[in-house]
Amino acid sequence: MEEISDIKLEETDLSLSIDSLVYGNILSKNKDGLWLDIGKKYDAFLPYSELSKDLKVKLEKNKDIDNIPVVITSINYREGIITVSHKKAVENKIWEELLWAYQNNEPIQCKVTDYNGRGFIVEIKNEIEGFIPAKEIDIPPINSPKYYINRRVEGKIKKINPEKKQLIISVREILEKKQEEERANLWEKIKNSQIVRGKIIKIDDEKITVDLGLGITGEVEKDEISWFPIRNIRRYYSVGDIVKAKILSLNEDSKTAKLSIKQTQPNPWSVFKEKYPEGSIVEGEIIKIAGGLVVKVDNLIGYIPVSEISWGRPSNIKNELKIGDKVRLKVLNIDEINKKIFLSMKQVEPNPWDVIDKNYKIGDIVSGKITNITEFGIFIEIKPGLEGLIPKKFLSWERTNDLFEKFKIGDTLEVKIIDLDKENKKLTLSRRDLLKDPWEDINEKYKEGQNIKGKIVEKIKDGYIVELEPGIEGFLPNTQLSFEKENEKVEFKENEEIEAKIIKINPQTRRIHLSIKALMREKLEQEMRKYLNEYTPPPLTLGEILKLKNRS
Repeated sequence: MEEISDIKLEETDLSLSIDSLVYGNILSKNKDGLWLDIGKKYDAFLPYSELSKDLKVKLEKNKDIDNIPVVITSINYREGIITVSHKKAVENKIWEELLWAYQNNEPIQCKVTDYNGRGFIVEIKNEIEGFIPAKEIDIPPINSPKYYINRRVEGKIKKINPEKKQLIISVREILEKKQEEERANLWEKIKNSQIVRGKIIKIDDEKITVDLGLGITGEVEKDEISWFPIRNIRRYYSVGDIVKAKILSLNEDSKTAKLSIKQTQPNPWSVFKEKYPEGSIVEGEIIKIAGGLVVKVDNLIGYIPVSEISWGRPSNIKNELKIGDKVRLKVLNIDEINKKIFLSMKQVEPNPWDVIDKNYKIGDIVSGKITNITEFGIFIEIKPGLEGLIPKKFLSWERTNDLFEKFKIGDTLEVKIIDLDKENKKLTLSRRDLLKDPWEDINEKYKEGQNIKGKIVEKIKDGYIVELEPGIEGFLPNTQLSFEKENEKVEFKENEEIEAKIIKINPQTRRIHLSIKALMREKLEQEMRKYLNEYTPPPLTLGEILKLKNRS
């Protein structure tokens, strides 16, 4: 009977063979497995060990399961038992899908489950194991393998052999392709952008290198980092900092960009120019005194040339100004390209020559300091930028030969304005006019015919100038030098004292005429009179008297 039964099984189920795929429904289950109705004369037994992971989960959850695919793993004709495997059916299907993916260069999904020192063990659809070499897991791979455990990744099959259950996968290839696509998209986006953001990945003495993502880098040259001078870039930026930059140029071949951090902000000099047009009055703080002045205005550096500090002559600035002083300034020029602001301290006030007629007039008494001493006179400054000349003859009523000896630069003098030429910027001053004129009482001190003593101060063509007293001089003509013959030459030395007679006083021309000749004649006459007065002739005899009478 058993043999007949076996024969009947073979004859009846000729379609059944090892590795055949059939479908079954659960009839019952015991401690070892499930009995399935596979639509044949005999039922099939599915051991629990041959359940797929997914099926085990469904059974544990008591879910209704129909039409379970299984592969026949053995047929016992004698006992009429067919053993099947759901796990193998699932694996076969997965290997078919993997082969198709490999042949069509399609990606697959897998889960990283372990690391063995050479690479990562992955699981495909909870059933098939594959291997990802360490260098193929990422770009670039992270040093800690634990990072990838239990992560789902997408990869490309590099090698497959279902019979040997060999499956080599690369995630790197997928990532590189995606990165290339993303890089191309990012590059297009960058090309159409003006402002980008990136992470600083390198800093050297002359530039910053910025990672814009996906291998695209940009460089910021030192002079494009800030509108202000930077000596040490590392003092302001660190690797890892996120920066915003403007694209200056792009290199299509190398996929690199030239960037500017500073140009994401307005040019401070342009802002300053808009806020303070040329001619504006601003306040600045002196931060350096050297040659001219260096000032800080609205956090920008400005320059005041020496010529723009004062309307007056350049002086020792450090004696008048100090670092930290606040000063009012006029904006002269803003050079946005060279980042320079030129200012004027003096032009805050009008040029004193432009308003001189409002502040001064001829006859005004003013005071000022001596700024220069020359052979022809002295310059004094009565106000910064307003300088006048005291001609030599207007310094004093008396003759002044050595101005350098009598006056010193810096001395203060009180003077009178005697001429004002606004057009030619000339101011003529007189110190003499404030001194008493010795000629005011000339008639009380000197008379014609008076004998006086004086000092030779100058020899001129027609004679000598003689100082009678400070401020009063006399003229001694050559014709009045001697009582002797005219061809007898008489000469005097400078500072030699002489005695002469006043022969004429002319207050209109302020000239006293002197004569040694007249004095000598007077003295001779006086001596003769004295002699005659003192001399008594002897008595005449009668004969001498008669002789004299006959002569007459």
